[in-house]
Amino acid sequence: FTIQTEYRYTDDYKEVEQSLYVLDKFYLLPTYQGRDNEIKFAKYLDKKKGKIEWWFKNGNQGKDYFAVRYLNEDSKKEELFYPDWIILFKNGTVGIFDTKKGRTATDKDTAYKAQALQKKIKEFGKKYVGGIVIEESGIWYYNNSPKYNFKEGQSVNDSKDWEPFEKLF
Repeated sequence: FTIQTEYRYTDDYKEVEQSLYVLDKFYLLPTYQGRDNEIKFAKYLDKKKGKIEWWFKNGNQGKDYFAVRYLNEDSKKEELFYPDWIILFKNGTVGIFDTKKGRTATDKDTAYKAQALQKKIKEFGKKYVGGIVIEESGIWYYNNSPKYNFKEGQSVNDSKDWEPFEKLF
C-alpha cells in the first residue's frame, strides 16, 4: 500500500478543514453514519502537531487504499477491512486505527476485523501499532488486544484491553 499523491472524488464530497492531513486537501461525504465521530477524531489528531507527522483517512474500497483480509465467521467468507486511519507518529511509528461509536463498537464483525488487524500489525513489526478507537467521556481510547471483546453498555474502564490514546504520544 502506498498513499497516492492525489485521489479523485465526485462532486458529492466536500473539503474539510485540517492541518496534519498527508495531502493538501481532505474530502469527506457530507453525510454518512460515523462522519461526526471521524471529524471529531481528525480534529483531535490535528491538535497533536508536535507528536504526529501526518494522518491519512483511508478509503473504504478499492486497490488504492489499505485493506486487511479477515474471515467473517458468520458468513464463513473472507472479506476486506479498510481501517479508517493511518498515522505517522514523529518517532517513526505507524498507527493503523479504526474509529467506532455505539453499536459499531460492539458488533461481532468489529471483533473479527479487530483481531485480523492485530495479526497484521504483529506481522508488520515493532514500529506499528493500532486497533479499534472509541471516545468515552471526552477521552479517546484504543484497543490493541489480540482478542477483541466489547459488549453493549460496557465502559472502557471495565476492561484492561483499552488504553488512553494519549499514551501513544
